[in-house]
Amino acid sequence: MRVTPEKEEGPINTRKILIRLAPVAVLALLALVLILQQFSTSTYWPTQGWRTSTPEEQGFDSAKLAEGLQVIRQNGTRIHSLLIVRNGEVFVDAYFYPYDGSTYHDLASVTKSVMTTLIGIAADQGKLDLDQPMLSFFPERTVANRDARKERITVRHLASMTAGLDCDERNDQATLQAMRASEDWVQFALDRRVVWEPGTHFVYDGLGMHLLSAILQQATGMTALDFARANLFEPLGIHDVYWPADPQGYTHGWGDVCLRPHDMAKLGFLFLNQGRWENHQIVSSAWVTGSTERQAATGADRNDDYGCLLYTSPSPRDRQK
Repeated sequence: MRVTPEKEEGPINTRKILIRLAPVAVLALLALVLILQQFSTSTYWPTQGWRTSTPEEQGFDSAKLAEGLQVIRQNGTRIHSLLIVRNGEVFVDAYFYPYDGSTYHDLASVTKSVMTTLIGIAADQGKLDLDQPMLSFFPERTVANRDARKERITVRHLASMTAGLDCDERNDQATLQAMRASEDWVQFALDRRVVWEPGTHFVYDGLGMHLLSAILQQATGMTALDFARANLFEPLGIHDVYWPADPQGYTHGWGDVCLRPHDMAKLGFLFLNQGRWENHQIVSSAWVTGSTERQAATGADRNDDYGCLLYTSPSPRDRQK
């Protein structure tokens, strides 16, 4: 089911159904891919493109899906694209005005999940250790507010957002804007005070993600974008990518990677296959398992927990604690 965007008052054209699910919200989450499959049983790899099928072939009612797309339009839901993949085949491929899928789209904070996947790949390659101290990657820098707690911050703490560095708990955008107003973004992120013991307190912290980008570059000698092209994007057949850098050349770690929805779905497919793609283990299955397990509790006011830059739903046992 492919739906192309028309002007707001125009009818939705429900032509044939493709298997593409990548909803992109305009504000907070700019790209979200849904892949309706617990694990892959596909005998092919969508490196050169996804196979397609009808909703009925995947157990869905195309009339109900079309009705749902109409509701999205009528309610003004802030989605740019919706792509649904099941059993390795696209059966919903919808776009909403003004986005038409002809170019890449900013994925916003989904970038964080890409960033930690790159950290996992680098760890697999022996380029870095998750328990390596953050400051060990920046021996040439003079870091402010340096104390015993800051010395204890590790790559793992950054990846699970439990580094304990000062950040606005209500809205990290304020801290992010302050960093972007500084001359050296990495220095600004490093200089912050430690206000919680590392590993004990979850705070959504985009600056920590930018530190991961800098750490990856220090460890590999490549920017996050270049490392991603060589070790993640190109092996998956992802070629059309935009990912900006800060004034010192460090790729934005917290956001702004831009991909097409079909390419974003490949990242989900990679995780469904435990990090394997064709005949290559892109990222270890141990990393996939560990990053999707709870690393940090996000607090009593939330119904999810946090892995390594991926939200996780707690098990019923966790909910009872």
